[in-house]
Amino acid sequence: MVLIRPGPDGPEVLLTRRPATMAFAAGIHVFPGGSVDPDDAVEGHPLAAGLTGPDAAARLVGTMDPRTALAHFVAATRETLEETGIAVTAGELIPLSRWVTPATLARRFDVWFFAAAVPAGTQVGQGSEEVETAEWITPAAGLAAARAGTLSLLQPTLVILEQLVSVTDRAAVAAAFTPGEHLDPPTVGSARAGVAVVDQRWAGGIPGRRAPGWLVGEHDLVLVDPGDPTGVTSEVIDIAVAARGGRLVGIALTGLRPEEHAGVELYAAGGGLPVVAGPGAGPATPYPVTELAPGQAVPFGDVPMSAIAADRGNPGAIDYLLPGNRRLP
Repeated sequence: MVLIRPGPDGPEVLLTRRPATMAFAAGIHVFPGGSVDPDDAVEGHPLAAGLTGPDAAARLVGTMDPRTALAHFVAATRETLEETGIAVTAGELIPLSRWVTPATLARRFDVWFFAAAVPAGTQVGQGSEEVETAEWITPAAGLAAARAGTLSLLQPTLVILEQLVSVTDRAAVAAAFTPGEHLDPPTVGSARAGVAVVDQRWAGGIPGRRAPGWLVGEHDLVLVDPGDPTGVTSEVIDIAVAARGGRLVGIALTGLRPEEHAGVELYAAGGGLPVVAGPGAGPATPYPVTELAPGQAVPFGDVPMSAIAADRGNPGAIDYLLPGNRRLP
């Protein structure tokens, strides 16, 4: 649950620090949350106030059967109340995004994030063994603290903060995370001159949001801009790579916008693949990344790629020059 309250410097979100004794994400700053319980799916649950029923929950999420959708809304409100003492109703929630951990990890999660607006001055009202400290902070300040090394964030938390930097109120949050219209399966196009376009349909974890990626190479393939953190696109990519008798050898990013790097850890943490990006990327990511200066070659893949300066100005921004003077993006 991403709780958002008005603050003197703009909207603030609540980050809680997990105790060092926790089995998962010890010492990491996260949004409050937890697992779905069987009782969360019971129709008429008292925490489902504001939702007219499972069908209403399913329409808001757009990708689940009604009872499962209802359970997620209830679990988000229940876990938030248990961990922070802050009460919100399911009808107030804005579905944000979905994240799935890599299939190769022993401990896996399929997570939906929600947001709820709370009044100015709202404070954490009770202690929890899962919360060591709690802090209200603007998304921009949270990202700056992560770059400075004073705040430890997981990839989903960091990307959601990136998505919230420019929002100003509840309506802006809802607009920023409105599902797209393209829930049909992602595709990988035919390779031309060693480049295939990947049409991603869960960019930044938002259902139906489209963003391009690319597979570059003949056999040793480089994936450029994995923006889908759900595993939906990665499954299609794996099939396409196998059909070509190839293998993924690395990840190249053209920047650190959510639709460019949200899905990196499916390959970095999940497959141990190296990641390259432009100047300034290293301090801004929770995964290892090698920064490339303009003129440097991407150190993997069987189709030459060299970094060239990009004029976008955001951390990690870089373009890539391929044979035949083809430029990505």
